[in-house]
Amino acid sequence: MFDSIGGMPLHPLVVHAVVVGAPLAALLGFLFAVPRLRAWARWPLAVVSVGAFAAAVVAKESGEGLQRTLGLEGGDNPVAALIARHSQLATQLLVVLAAYGVLALACAFLVGRRAGVVRAVDRVLPLALVVVGVLVLVWCYRVGDIGARAVWNPTGTQTY
Repeated sequence: MFDSIGGMPLHPLVVHAVVVGAPLAALLGFLFAVPRLRAWARWPLAVVSVGAFAAAVVAKESGEGLQRTLGLEGGDNPVAALIARHSQLATQLLVVLAAYGVLALACAFLVGRRAGVVRAVDRVLPLALVVVGVLVLVWCYRVGDIGARAVWNPTGTQTY
């Protein structure tokens, strides 16, 4: 189902939505944490966070399809080992993006909705959003780095 589009593997195409969407969602979360920017960032944060999670789901499924198609499901191949680690980190990123999406939606609907009233939720949720946003950035980098190594330098012998 998520293997290809127009005869091309879907994974290398859709992964770019995650590479752009996840850091953009984190950036919007950082902006949302600033009270003066909260009204501006509220709905873009919610939309981009949910979109980044959806793109990550499609990227994960299409990646597993590509792995099956290429026959890289184990063995002594160094590429297979890198792809297995890439897949493991991608699963972790999916969990982090799910948590971030839930936090982003909670922030969009709950934080700062009553003018002149500062509640504990107005302080705690944006702080949690920033912390999980940092995790999004770190895991996005880790997944992308090992995926790029699997494609471009699986043996580690190339120096660019």
